[in-house]
Amino acid sequence: MSTNAIVSAQLNKPVIGIGEMNSEVGGNVTSFRAMLETAIASTNKFELVERSRISDLLSEQALSSGGVTQGSGQIGGISDVDYLIYGSITKLGAESSDVKIGKFKSGSTTGVMSIDLRVVDVDSGRIKISETVEVESSISSGINISGESIGGDDADPLSSVQRLAADQIAAKISLSIFPIKVIRVKDSQVYLNYGSQILSKCSRTSCDAGYLKIISMGEVFSDPDTGEILGADEEYIGAVEVAEAKSKFTIANILEGNITLGSQAVIISSKEGKKIKSRIKKEKKKKR
Repeated sequence: MSTNAIVSAQLNKPVIGIGEMNSEVGGNVTSFRAMLETAIASTNKFELVERSRISDLLSEQALSSGGVTQGSGQIGGISDVDYLIYGSITKLGAESSDVKIGKFKSGSTTGVMSIDLRVVDVDSGRIKISETVEVESSISSGINISGESIGGDDADPLSSVQRLAADQIAAKISLSIFPIKVIRVKDSQVYLNYGSQILSKCSRTSCDAGYLKIISMGEVFSDPDTGEILGADEEYIGAVEVAEAKSKFTIANILEGNITLGSQAVIISSKEGKKIKSRIKKEKKKKR
């Protein structure tokens, strides 16, 4: 792809901004907002509007977060912005737990956070996402032997849980607008249009986003009363396992299926992914 084509493609990215963020339970909202901006930028799917520009735009339109987030349709006319994010932190804290066996004592601290999230389509004034995001992150305090601490994680549990929440929110927003898709098929591997911000190779301890099923979208169905589109039929095509997650794309091994360019992928649980691998292994044994 030429340099001009790359620049043109980047200019076609939706423009997103973070509107009012508040907290009912304290904490540093400015710090969390900065984390969210970083997480959204890392998805490589949006152009992010500067904070000062968003404030100016909303002031010009005399819009309050209440009117905007109720989907009143009154935000048309804000130029050069496609989506606005609003959030209210309703829970933020740390919970400690200790386990003691004889002279050995170990513990951990778990950061917990809950955010009421709303994403508004500026053009229509409609709410695209409205849900509560809840996360927790545990930090080990190591082992204490006769008053001396050995090992442990010095990270701040509140900072860790906020960064995790920011990453999850960015992923949720991005995937709701841009599904994961196959952008290249080469031999027994596929390339996907998301990188390490969303997908990751399975490790011994974690496999949150290491397996995906490949699907094709069928007939759309809607609510007969409101006309709202509720979903669509999915046809299972195959499955892949992440081999390497790079910054802007991911390479995955094909587990099964005739996968073609442009196919849509959906993250599945490690349990479901391992179940597919086990079934494939059994089927191969039967064919021998």
